[in-house]
Amino acid sequence: MTDTPAPVWTPATRALWERIERHDFEPGHALNFTRRLARDKDWTLPFAHAAILEYRRFCFLAFAAAAPVTPSEEVDEVWHMHLTYSHDYWDVWCATVLGGPLHHGPTQGGPVEQTRFREQYAATLAVYETFFGPPPETFWPATRARFRNPPKFRVIDTDRWIALPRFQELWRRLRAMMRA
Repeated sequence: MTDTPAPVWTPATRALWERIERHDFEPGHALNFTRRLARDKDWTLPFAHAAILEYRRFCFLAFAAAAPVTPSEEVDEVWHMHLTYSHDYWDVWCATVLGGPLHHGPTQGGPVEQTRFREQYAATLAVYETFFGPPPETFWPATRARFRNPPKFRVIDTDRWIALPRFQELWRRLRAMMRA
């Protein structure tokens, strides 16, 4: 017997998930949403696909959960990118797929906000598990890891700074290039 509550799938949540699954993030242009996400975040295409799946799940939880939800850093990166596709985001994703607005509410800073988002994130992980099973740690790290300081992602000016991959990442990329 498990301590995890049974999923609360209802006809309405099933219909919502089916609409979310059908949404096309890859229309037939050379640089569609998924490819742009991979390029702009320096992610592999498979990683971008997986991140979009987790974004879909997050958006589902935003409407299916009984309380506010907080994304992981990777999911938040997908959400930020989707917001720049304003027609698709507001007119299709929110209005038609989700059936209502999903506003991005970033933190106002300070210890109270930090506590609030940590608690919301922990609750998000719990409700995620009720619908989808254990969240993949690659995209949904434990609360402590999610809210480490400094944050995982940074925007840098590559005209002024050099960013080097960690040794493991460099080695992974070199092995992939040698296999190709």
